[in-house]
Amino acid sequence: MSSRTKAYDVSEGPSAREEAELEAAWQRLHPRMVVVSVSWLAGPTVPLVGTMTLAAGRLNAHGWIALGSYIVVAAVQAGHEWVRYRTTRFRFTDRKVELQSGLLFRKEKSIPRDRVRSADLTANPVHRLFGLAAVKIGTGEHQGRDEDEHLVLDGISREQAVQVRALLLRQAPGDAGTAPELPVRLARMRWTWARYAPLTFTTLAGVMAVFIGLSKLLDTFGIDITKLGTARAVWDWLSSLPAAVAVAVVIAVLLAIGVAGALVAFAEAWFGHRLEREPGGSLHMTRGLLTSRSVSVEERRIRGVEIVQPLPLRWARAARVNILATGLSRRGSHLTHPAQLLPAAPLAAVHEVTAKVLHDVASPIAEAVLHGHPRAALRRRLLRGCLLLPATVAAVLGGIAATGLLPWWSLGGAAPLVPLGALFARDAYRGLGHGLTEGYVVVRQGTFVRRTVALRRDGIIGWRGRQSYFQRRAGLLTLSATTAAGRGVVRIPDMDAVEALRFASVAVPGLLDPFMERTQAGALPH
Repeated sequence: MSSRTKAYDVSEGPSAREEAELEAAWQRLHPRMVVVSVSWLAGPTVPLVGTMTLAAGRLNAHGWIALGSYIVVAAVQAGHEWVRYRTTRFRFTDRKVELQSGLLFRKEKSIPRDRVRSADLTANPVHRLFGLAAVKIGTGEHQGRDEDEHLVLDGISREQAVQVRALLLRQAPGDAGTAPELPVRLARMRWTWARYAPLTFTTLAGVMAVFIGLSKLLDTFGIDITKLGTARAVWDWLSSLPAAVAVAVVIAVLLAIGVAGALVAFAEAWFGHRLEREPGGSLHMTRGLLTSRSVSVEERRIRGVEIVQPLPLRWARAARVNILATGLSRRGSHLTHPAQLLPAAPLAAVHEVTAKVLHDVASPIAEAVLHGHPRAALRRRLLRGCLLLPATVAAVLGGIAATGLLPWWSLGGAAPLVPLGALFARDAYRGLGHGLTEGYVVVRQGTFVRRTVALRRDGIIGWRGRQSYFQRRAGLLTLSATTAAGRGVVRIPDMDAVEALRFASVAVPGLLDPFMERTQAGALPH
């Protein structure tokens, strides 16, 4: 495929000539991918050599070894990428998309054109530097491994990637003589939402992971950071403080670093965020500062939405919102997940965008009246929170105390978990809820991460009921709605067994009719 292709407005789609060129013959990746693969190796090597030079005052033996290793690895990687470039080819026919790769072990993969459900564009910083992008073509099927569900063209020009997306998603040009329709903007990122970025459980965990990783790296190369001037002065200052004050200072510094890191990650992931409705009947989202991401979803594949609220976001009355649609990858963090429509935002903004995406006057989650669950569900949560969790912690502490590493009185550390467990158990029970609107089943559950799902009733393809031994004794049942979108199932835990069957039969009339006779006879399906 030639790199000198013409760029055009995405909303217009490729011209007839450009489409014919795309479908003409076998095409290759861009040769600049060879340079891209080698440049990635320079990222960790240059700072490492620089750090060792700064610590030792010169490039010592370790530095020369690292530099020499980089040259060898870069040469091997360049050779590997050249072979990949020469042996990888792809084409678009009237019926399918084909990809062939490999030299000794030849791999061939194809996807029928009529089963293509997504064509998402991604360009990391090095890709963008060289004007390249990757196109991830998905079918919407969930067969297990992510690589079985998608075909990836990694290393074509940005203009070609846009053309491929438009071709596969059938974004045809408008009638001659008429101005093309413009996309309708549904949402854009607001910088005031950055205040919610640090309110995740990963903020401090990320700081600790970086700190531990850097410490191990310096230790591997024999660099004692306490011997450096500034670091030594900080260490001496902390040592002069009372222990409680020193710990508080360290925690405050770690939190400050975590907040700063969360803000940087927020800016990188959501800079330039736009959510638009395109004339062809699809949602298109673009975002990213260093790594640009472009995701398109046909609206006919949308089955509902999910509002996600980690505990700190719930306290701040904010949330994230994901769409449930066939064809979207189920993998990725809250910063990279392709189904996430917005960063963490106020609930009012989340409900507003949800209503626009679903073509409703109001969000079904906001207008749904949710019914609570039986008191037996509360007893199950109190049992787990007030008995099982403290007992498990006490058993672990007891095992450590038996080895002599901890005193026996440390078992009392499990006692505060009893009232804390009761508090979270009651919160989890209050969070349980299910209800119906005119077109949706709405389900809510969770404590540390509360999830509220609005699933289209015509998107439910089956029901599954499951009872454990203890649920059966308490008259409870976990009802699951199966669907082709999202994780493939939406669970409603600990419902009253009779109410669960009635709810399922009302939500999707006729689907459970073959099983209702057994229910009336007193036998519940398992």
